[in-house]
Amino acid sequence: MTHPTPPRPGLLGHDVTVTTADGRRLRAMVTGDGDDLVVLEAGLGGSGLTWGPVHGILARTHRVVAYDRAGLGGSEPDPAPRDLARLADDLEAVIAAFPHRRLVLVGHSWGGPVVRVVASRRIARGLATAGVVLVDPSDERARAYSGPLVRVAFGAQAALLVPLARLGLLAPLHRIALAGLPSPLLAAAAAAAGSVPAARATAAEQRHVLPGLASLAARPGTASTLPGVPVRVISGTASGPLTRRQRADLVRAHRASAAAMDGTWIPAPRSEHMVPVTDPDVVAVASTGLL
Repeated sequence: MTHPTPPRPGLLGHDVTVTTADGRRLRAMVTGDGDDLVVLEAGLGGSGLTWGPVHGILARTHRVVAYDRAGLGGSEPDPAPRDLARLADDLEAVIAAFPHRRLVLVGHSWGGPVVRVVASRRIARGLATAGVVLVDPSDERARAYSGPLVRVAFGAQAALLVPLARLGLLAPLHRIALAGLPSPLLAAAAAAAGSVPAARATAAEQRHVLPGLASLAARPGTASTLPGVPVRVISGTASGPLTRRQRADLVRAHRASAAAMDGTWIPAPRSEHMVPVTDPDVVAVASTGLL
């Protein structure tokens, strides 16, 4: 792994290129000062730009980094299977590129299991992590991720992503999901996630979501408890008529996970799933409270 390239102006402070051990280049977005570092891991199919509001709040007091996962936005694609371990490898490359004294890892949605795996590896290596914040995370305790119908639905979604991108329909769907972002970020985040290469990358990750969660459930270890690491689990608690049952199931799972990790459960009252966009202050307060 090489040192990051010199920073250049970007939408979230400065863009920096991080090179992985196998030579792939990832776009990281860094701003803020100090020797404490907060690293933000996006959800499935999301550019690092989706962290814009949180990134801006955190940068007032700490150094903060978000990044595009492989194949999205300014990051090169990865020919290897995009399973949970591989995603964790890339996150570790980003962390290593920015020297720090204390580290907080923040993961949204599918980024939650990714930061859990990295925190678990750090425990095994004797490396300290000041805290982990799981933001409406994908959770192996949730019923929404089990059963044959769920597997069919996930497979169908993954198969549709590239055709939707080719038709020019994927970026508009991201614009709807990210509607709370300010205008320059909204357009850039939707474009970063809505291209054909981004669709391929997202589909490659989505095929590993259910197996990844199943592996966490089948082999509970330090990734399930994170001993010695302060944990905050944030749940979106708003819901509509069509999402009320699933939202209640996710909140139940999040509460159980927070208890298993001896952590703290935190509600995000204005949010369903897109907490970084609709409740950025909740995420920022939880993150800075660990430093």
